[in-house]
Amino acid sequence: MWRKSQCLITSNTKLSKLYRKLKPTIQNDDFYVCLQAMKISLNKLIMTSLLLLCSLLISAQYRFEITPDIEEAYDYAMSLRKTEAKKKLQYIKTADPNNLMVLLVENYLDFFEIFINEDESQFDELERNKKQRLQQIENAKVKSPYSRFVKAEIILQWALARMKFNQRFTAAQEIYSAYNLLEKNVAIYPEFLLNKKSLSILYALAESLPGIVRKVFGVDGSIQRGTEEIVLLTKLDRDVASVFYDEISTIYAYILSFQNNDKHNAWTFIKDRNMNIENNPLACFVLANIAQKNGLNDKAIDILSNRPNGDNYEKFYYLDFLLGKSKLYRLEKGADEHIKVFIDNFRGEHFIKEAYQKLAWYELVMNNNFVAYKKYIEYCMDSGSDLVDEDKQAKREAKSKHVPHPDLLKARLLYDGGYYQRAYRLLITKAYLFQKGSIENIEYNYRMGRISQALNNPRDAIQKYGYVINIGNKYKSYYACNSALQIGLIYESQSDYRKAKEYLKKCLKMSPDEYKNGLHQKAKSALERIDEKE
Repeated sequence: MWRKSQCLITSNTKLSKLYRKLKPTIQNDDFYVCLQAMKISLNKLIMTSLLLLCSLLISAQYRFEITPDIEEAYDYAMSLRKTEAKKKLQYIKTADPNNLMVLLVENYLDFFEIFINEDESQFDELERNKKQRLQQIENAKVKSPYSRFVKAEIILQWALARMKFNQRFTAAQEIYSAYNLLEKNVAIYPEFLLNKKSLSILYALAESLPGIVRKVFGVDGSIQRGTEEIVLLTKLDRDVASVFYDEISTIYAYILSFQNNDKHNAWTFIKDRNMNIENNPLACFVLANIAQKNGLNDKAIDILSNRPNGDNYEKFYYLDFLLGKSKLYRLEKGADEHIKVFIDNFRGEHFIKEAYQKLAWYELVMNNNFVAYKKYIEYCMDSGSDLVDEDKQAKREAKSKHVPHPDLLKARLLYDGGYYQRAYRLLITKAYLFQKGSIENIEYNYRMGRISQALNNPRDAIQKYGYVINIGNKYKSYYACNSALQIGLIYESQSDYRKAKEYLKKCLKMSPDEYKNGLHQKAKSALERIDEKE
């Protein structure tokens, strides 16, 4: 019996220690009985612990929940306060490790870092996070409408970031993947309203995609459908919309302004949503951009001049460029300083050519310095990329060797800033300078058409635009193409849809060297709107 007890003891180190402690007080035979009782108690304790552990694991399953901590982390991310966002996310991972909403907030951080900085090596480094996050959601197998929604959001954000580096085909595949996830989520969870947030963008943009892309990827939608989807979400209270309130507001304002050509209502709406421009550089970007499109340049300058810019915010140098352009629009001394901050600090490829073009324009209109103009415009040849229309136009100006007429350029800048009366007075007094039939005469009439339209004088605007179409179509500039577009938009606003279509189709038949993609997209969007109205 005693030897049997010794064998039992030596097989368990904890019991061995207990044996050495109790041996002086227990007799040989009695000890075996005591030991057996202890073994049974220990086994019961182990079984109880295992059952408790299983119970805890079951009760602590993965989930998606927008908790107050998630809201705070999201707010830090959207405010470009990366360091604070990461600290908060690390805390959540410790305190609430099964909440998968962390993955979406982390993805926002990656997206903004790439989208703002445009660092391709950083993109390559962070891209692996996308696969890991999607795999983690897949492995969790959470039956929730958030599962597909969060996956679609992550994929869509990477598609948008990928466009910065001209990876268009892969981006299109990702957009299609996100679209399918959201459509399936709608079928399974039709009451889950957040499906409409990103679907509204995809629907609104679908009709402007090339036909072959729509056919191959099967993305279907329209501006009207996109507008209807997002407008439902704008009716939600801030508490109900939760962290997505400002995103919903921004999407609706952009669809109104850029897809529906309803700039006034876009500004009225976004202004009344009380976005936090005191603590959020992205909110400053949104409001300043839409204000500028409405001819409220002074308001844009005020917003950009007072934007948050402390050490706890990630640097957003494009806002310096936007401020410099806005000051240039009102022909203000010192506008070039802000543009130079952008050029000296931004490490991306987009808008660099345009920035040098704006410096060249500054020297021309503010200092009448043709030598400095030529110096800066030459930088447009080799600096940055030419993927966006603004950079393409800057490069074409540099290649053409044609120096803009300073007075026409001043009128253009004043118009872009919404200073229509100043632009009109300038051109009226300079009409004698521009010989009939010359490219400068065509530009003069085009500028007068734009200004007349802005001053709510559609008859004069149509007359000037008509002249530009008839005389200027032989040139490869955008004046004739945009004139046809603008006449179409005027007739659309007057509900004369037959004439509107006639001129919009004229716009699509023209192939200018400048702004072709943007002008054609606006014409397609207008035709889509008209088809839906008729």
